[in-house]
Amino acid sequence: MNPNRWVQLVNRAKNIEPFILCDFDRRLGRDMFAAIAGPSIATLAAVFEHSDEEEILHECIEALFSIARIAQYGLEDTLDELLCSFCKFTTLLNPYASAEETLYAFSHDIKPKMAMMAVFTIANTFKDSIRGGWRTIIECLLKLKRLKLLPQSLFEMDNASNSVTEPPMEKLESGVVVPSQDPKFGNRQHGSGIMARFLSFMSMESVEEALNLGLSEFEQNMTVIQQCRIGSIFSTSSTVPEESLLSIGRCIIFAAAGKGQKFSTPVEEEETVAFCWELITAVGLANTHRIPTFWPQYHDYLLEVAQFPLFSPIPFSEKAIVSLMRICLKILASDQQEGSEELIFKSINLMWRMEKEILETCYEFLLQSAIKIITEYPTKLQTQLGWMSVLHLLSVTGRHPETYDQGVETLITLMSNPTQITRTNYTYCIDCAFAFVALRNSRIEKNVKIMDMLADTASLLVEWYRAGYSDPGSSVSVASNSGSSLIEEPARSYNPISFFQRLGESLKKTSLARREEVRNHAVISLKKSFILAEDILFTPITCTNSFYNIIFAMVDDLHEKMLQYSRRENAEKETRSMEGTLKHSMEVLTDVYLHFLKPIAESPDFRTFWLGILRRMDTCMKAELAEYGASKMPEVIPDLLRKIVTSMKEKEILTRAGDDLWDTTFYQIQWIAPALTDELFPE
Repeated sequence: MNPNRWVQLVNRAKNIEPFILCDFDRRLGRDMFAAIAGPSIATLAAVFEHSDEEEILHECIEALFSIARIAQYGLEDTLDELLCSFCKFTTLLNPYASAEETLYAFSHDIKPKMAMMAVFTIANTFKDSIRGGWRTIIECLLKLKRLKLLPQSLFEMDNASNSVTEPPMEKLESGVVVPSQDPKFGNRQHGSGIMARFLSFMSMESVEEALNLGLSEFEQNMTVIQQCRIGSIFSTSSTVPEESLLSIGRCIIFAAAGKGQKFSTPVEEEETVAFCWELITAVGLANTHRIPTFWPQYHDYLLEVAQFPLFSPIPFSEKAIVSLMRICLKILASDQQEGSEELIFKSINLMWRMEKEILETCYEFLLQSAIKIITEYPTKLQTQLGWMSVLHLLSVTGRHPETYDQGVETLITLMSNPTQITRTNYTYCIDCAFAFVALRNSRIEKNVKIMDMLADTASLLVEWYRAGYSDPGSSVSVASNSGSSLIEEPARSYNPISFFQRLGESLKKTSLARREEVRNHAVISLKKSFILAEDILFTPITCTNSFYNIIFAMVDDLHEKMLQYSRRENAEKETRSMEGTLKHSMEVLTDVYLHFLKPIAESPDFRTFWLGILRRMDTCMKAELAEYGASKMPEVIPDLLRKIVTSMKEKEILTRAGDDLWDTTFYQIQWIAPALTDELFPE
């Protein structure tokens, strides 16, 4: 630029439009810095590595934060490179050093402490811009855990970090917590705020002060780690971009599954896996407001790690299900759960299906969680998967002698409130109730109460039917292939008969229980449920089908069971007991048949159905109990036949001789109970 050129430039400037001042953001600085980012990081790392002067080390750290501050504006790769470069100075990632060597190097050199505190400060301050760097951060955390340099809970540590020995803390716009109101901790101008912790903590004076206070090597290390506020990296991740959130989850879940890990003992493996799930819990709890946006990918990570060649479900699933349930409870306690409930329960179910043993090892926690959901958040559960999962966990974890009372009382409380039983959870309530009743050592009085409540639910089916197939739980969620979509079923999809069949099946199975009191009450409850459900069993087809599938099947099963006992040695008590239940079942068959006689008689297959009743009467009449003597059924069957035929004649279903049904009945009665022929057919 000689004078002539300068004059020419000035003259040219007079001929152009005036400059316009524009309020540009930091993108210009970002683009300029991108050209020198790589060499800058390499230079900074080299200076930090080879210098021992405290002032230069602090300048390196300040430069480190300056680079991070620029890199947050779209230079994610640069920030990841920066973190990886400085993580190596922590000495934690040296694959060739033993635990003792690593711990010695970390404890006796200020550089590793400075590097570690810098890395975690960046992770706290600029977490929104970190992508691949999370892997390195998680590796450092896992190494600290193995060296036992982390407390039992990172998050308890963070809560306790503001102790009386520290200056008062204040949060700057950058998000970094720094000392305030004290000049010795440095000024608070832009660019020096992040350095405040280092000026106050990572100085030779502070080290000497710690020694003068008599702090041990371990206590000094823990004090440094406490200042890193590691827990807040995850517990304050609610605004982290989705891409970064996915990177965090993937790194932690893969580490928990053993990816890149070598465990020296089972205890070390369990502690590491538990630590990883503690981190996932913190992330999940901080992000319950957006579970639908990121959890499908987290679930995919769970599916992916399950396919690892050396994947071990224990302790992975064991720790996972506890963490997932904690997240689930937070979701249900919030008002922002649309789409979240089904996603988290999908993962919970995946865990116990990986290893069913965890339902035993974690039964106390899972039971308390299920109880809390049922008692405090029943209206928050909106999906079939949610109810199925909770009631399944209740029935499985409530089988232990020490948890039975809690489990069964929770179920009774739920079923005592008709407003809590909906079309969404009805079948799962039935299944859970049957699971408790089927327990061998369950209390009879509790079983009786549950069966009474089961029978009473038949009236709910009628109410829903009368209300036009709608009820408070009409929003039924069905999982799509992706597991993240919710489909609301139309109201017309409600099928009261299918629900009634499920109820009848449960009571039918219970009629085969080992204890006679339970069996007999199941039979009585079955009769009650049929009577209460009269308004949905009004058509010939529904009546006959329900008879075939439930009552006929119950009688056949009881008869077969009685014969099985009669063939066993020393089983007379069991045989007679089963015979008593069979007697009750035939009485119920008779009463229910007569109650629904009108619609049944209108069935086009009534003759076949009627022959089915007569055949069962004949089978019971001719039952043989081998060495245990004659059956008592012949004392009962004639009275039942008399009652049925008399009623059919009164209602003109059996009308006159010569009619096919009349003749068939006449010949069957002659075969079954000849003594009744003249009484019932004097004609």
